[in-house]
Amino acid sequence: GQSKCESCPPGTSSNQGSVACDACEAGHYATNAGQGLCVPCPKPLSSAYGSVTCSFCMDDYYLRNTSADPDDIFKSPTEYCKPCPPNADCPRNTTREGIIVLRGYWRASSSS
Repeated sequence: GQSKCESCPPGTSSNQGSVACDACEAGHYATNAGQGLCVPCPKPLSSAYGSVTCSFCMDDYYLRNTSADPDDIFKSPTEYCKPCPPNADCPRNTTREGIIVLRGYWRASSSS
């Protein structure tokens, strides 16, 4: 019989000779079908497992503007993802409101 090669869907990739597509690891993405490699997210962005884009900030950064368009965030990541302030914790996908203040420190409001 005749073989048929299929494109891997977005969010996945495959090596030459593969028999299946592999989902992109967290922190990587594949926008197009048929990609041979998942691409690392531009710093300071990250992504979930199997992503087609990088849509949130990586560990130690927070998203400054939660109403921003994901495409704008991707195009200008350093405009939207800011370093976590001292004495705070910013896990992956943190917003300004979600910054965790470490024990022994305080914060005037969730918008500061």
